[in-house]
Formats: sequence, structure tokens, C-alpha cells
Amino acid sequence: MARPRRRLVVGVLIVIGVLFCTTTLWLGSKWKRALDNVEAMHVASVTLPTPAPDRPTPEGDSNVEPPAAELSGPADLPAEPTPVPSPDAPINILLMGTDARAGEDISRTDAIILVHFDPRSNRVGMLSFPRDLWVSLPGYGKNKINAAYPTGEKKIGAGYGPALAKETVARLTGLPIQRFVLINFDGFKTLIDKLGGIYIDVPKVIDDPKYPTDDFRTIKIHFDAGRQQMDGETALIYSRTRHADSDFGRNQRQQQVLMAIFDRIREQGLLTQLTSLDAYTDALRDYVRTDLSRSEMLQLASFGPRLQAGDIQRYAISPKMVAEELRPSYRLLLTDPKGLKQLVRTMLGDSVASASSDEP
Repeated sequence: MARPRRRLVVGVLIVIGVLFCTTTLWLGSKWKRALDNVEAMHVASVTLPTPAPDRPTPEGDSNVEPPAAELSGPADLPAEPTPVPSPDAPINILLMGTDARAGEDISRTDAIILVHFDPRSNRVGMLSFPRDLWVSLPGYGKNKINAAYPTGEKKIGAGYGPALAKETVARLTGLPIQRFVLINFDGFKTLIDKLGGIYIDVPKVIDDPKYPTDDFRTIKIHFDAGRQQMDGETALIYSRTRHADSDFGRNQRQQQVLMAIFDRIREQGLLTQLTSLDAYTDALRDYVRTDLSRSEMLQLASFGPRLQAGDIQRYAISPKMVAEELRPSYRLLLTDPKGLKQLVRTMLGDSVASASSDEP
């Protein structure tokens, strides 16, 4: 009897060993595919050429945009090495959504959100900027904030759009912007559909008779008030519509959609369950570009499971902080820079900000 039992035990161990090796190889292949996808999304950080001082607006005409200043250095500068912060160091990431239509390589950023991650205090802050905010583009005079990315790409060179956008927001807020994430809205839709949709509690009825489509037409859209499930296309329309209210309402909806995505990820255990990581990176590799290094992504991923919805604070520039100008084109002038700096300080909480020298 001892020999058959021994054979049974050996057989069981062999089966377990085979299953273990097969599972390990399977997980290894999924990890490799996921890492390959992450590498495809990664772009190197670049240093902006030194700009000449912004030329002043012609005296007596605040509506005339000054001519672009010339850059004093070549556009083809080498990429700078990506520093790896300590695991608990706060990091500021500029999240940009681009609405490039079919046939367009470069377009303005329709969504601009500064995200502050602070592992030390276990909190995240999101600060949204209206796309028509009138700001200084370093070296290129005044323009709308959503023009920073395409200006960098077209005027300096491919890959410099995110760098100019980061520097623009850094000078506006007084915060260093270490990294960026740029996502095409097709990727936004793909992610939500991959999650099986998201749930949004629409606070009030929305009717937009002139929602723009990719073929440069407009359609009528309608949202009932109340909690509802949205697929990627519906969530994108919800986050982009603005004729029913304003850019300020759109900023709130964009943050609401981001929170709904976070909630859906938590519900499905994707922050701790890594077996489907390759499927999600497969879906996003063609739509996302970032200068986050692999190690920084892993650090942020390890931070994610500790977060609860209440740890994520949402902020936005309010209508009281700006003034509207209708000519020569619609834009928003920041009239309360001190209020913006206070908003930034509130977002940082216990973090230490690197304030700019021109902070009031």
C-alpha cells in the first residue's frame, strides 16, 4: 500500500508542478505584453529651448495677440533623463485630453486637469482649467491655455507640445509639473467600454442643440437627471457638452467622469488584480502618451489600492475668478490670481509647494 500511495503523492505533485509552471508562464507572458504596451505609451521628457522674453501686447489694445517670440535655441535638443522620485514623494501630473478628428495629427487639448498625488497624506487633488483661459505661453505670447500643446508641437518640434503645456501650467499655478499624460478621446471611450461602462448621477437635465460631431456637423443631445449607466461614447458626450451651461459645467462633468472611472476600477478589483492588465494596456497603447517612467507607474499603481473616493479632492477655477471677453474671439481673463494661488494651496493640503518667484 505504501508504494501506490507514494505514486499517488508523486503524481499529485507533478500535476501541481505542471499547473504552477503553466500559470507562471501564462502570467509572465501577460506581464511581458503589458510591459511592452507601457513602453509603447512612454515618450522621453524633453527640455524646452530657452525662450526669449514674451513681447508685450501693443499698448492700448488688450485684444491684440502679441507676435510669437523667437526661441534662442534649436528645437532638436536631446531628451533629458527621467528622474525617479522617492516612493512617497508628491508628484504633479498634467492630464490632457485631445479631440483630434480623423486625419488630424495635432489638435488643441479639450480637457486640461492638473493632478496632484501625495502618497504621504494619502490624497489626490484635481484642478481643472477652462480651455478658453487666456494665459502666457512661454516664448509665444498670450493665447488660450488649450493652445499650449499644439503650439509646442508645431512651433518647436514633435514631442515638445507636452513640455510647453507643462511649463505654461507651472507658471500659471506656481507648481512644478513633473509629468504628463495625454489621451486621445478614442482611448477614453475604449477604456470605459472595456470597464463595461460607468455610472453617473446626472444632477440636472441637459439639452444641447449644437453638440459638435467629428464630421464638423452638430447634433442634438439630451441627458435626463438621475443615476444612469453610460458607455464610452455617451460618457464622452456628457463630459464634452457645454452649450447647456458653460466650460465650468463641463469641467465638473469631466471630473465626475474621472471619479466614475476610478470607482469602476475599484469595484472590479483592477487595482490589485493584475491578470487582466495586458488587456487594458492593449486597449490603450495607441491612444495614450506619457513621460511617466515604468517605475513611476508602478509607484502610482501601488498607491491606488489605498485610495478611497473621499481621498480625491476636486477643484476648479470658478466663474468668479475670471472675466469674459467676446472679441476678437471668446476667451476668459484671470482676474483673481491670488484666488488661484489659494486654490492651489488648498489642493496641496499638507504638501510643500515650490512656489514661483512671482507669487503675490
